[in-house]
Amino acid sequence: MHDRETFHILALDGGGIRGVYTAHLLARLEDALQVPVRERFDLIAGTSSGSILAGAAAMSVPMERLAGLFETEASRIFSRRRLSCFSFLRSRYSTEPLAQVLGEYLPEVTLGEVPTPLMITSSDISTGRVHVFKSRYLEKLGQPYRRDGDVRLSDAVLASCAAPTYFDPREVREYLLADGGLWANNPSVIAVTEALSRFGRPLEQVYVLSIGTGRTHSFYRQSRTWGLVTGWGREQLVSYVLGLQSQASANMAKLLLGDRHLRLDPEIQSWRLDDTKHIQNLKALADRDFTYGSEAIMSNLEGIR
Repeated sequence: MHDRETFHILALDGGGIRGVYTAHLLARLEDALQVPVRERFDLIAGTSSGSILAGAAAMSVPMERLAGLFETEASRIFSRRRLSCFSFLRSRYSTEPLAQVLGEYLPEVTLGEVPTPLMITSSDISTGRVHVFKSRYLEKLGQPYRRDGDVRLSDAVLASCAAPTYFDPREVREYLLADGGLWANNPSVIAVTEALSRFGRPLEQVYVLSIGTGRTHSFYRQSRTWGLVTGWGREQLVSYVLGLQSQASANMAKLLLGDRHLRLDPEIQSWRLDDTKHIQNLKALADRDFTYGSEAIMSNLEGIR
């Protein structure tokens, strides 16, 4: 945590493979700053693929390396199961390849060992409640910190990444957890709430850099059938719900913070969370948005409205 008047939040959306946009943009930012991302933020929050990047950033893993994760490991993570008569009864992908990749890219630490204030969102599907993993900053703030200290960072990330129909839910201790994007795909507002309630910062001191994974204005057309696998579509419905949540959170954060909220979220086509064909397009969008938005990003980091 940094001793300065302003309080800076980095909020990273979920979005599956589209997280390569975020990773590449953060790599450009680190290159410009010449310091790890975590050195410029007081709190980092991430959901789903954004939780991978948030966890890595909190441990000073270079964002250039994480950009490589999305680019080189995508086919391994999104390797389809063999077709069988039970295919419709199972998640599309096994969690094991993702767990192996995280083991190679993230340090083997518990949340209690993460030095940076970090929030990772998930959903407790056994009780219908929200579930937020936190690093040990509550302890440093003189508040109770009992639940997450011995939870492995990789387990928290796997829980946050468990998007329905894509990956199975993750058991972490007594909790059965799924994708945090079901309620906080854009974690900006929950991070702002944490800054106000836990860190005791007044709203006028809070600045947010919020990075999405692409928004689309084209989802559904009129259909004669609106079943789960017909008009709604399984994976398409998941993407639609995540997109709505991100948009709602961005709107609320903007209303709360005004010019102290900076959102980077490119307009894209209806690219699925597991569609690896658009990686180069997403990297190009990140290059474009950093090039044209670098002045606004630096102003946000300096606390200039």
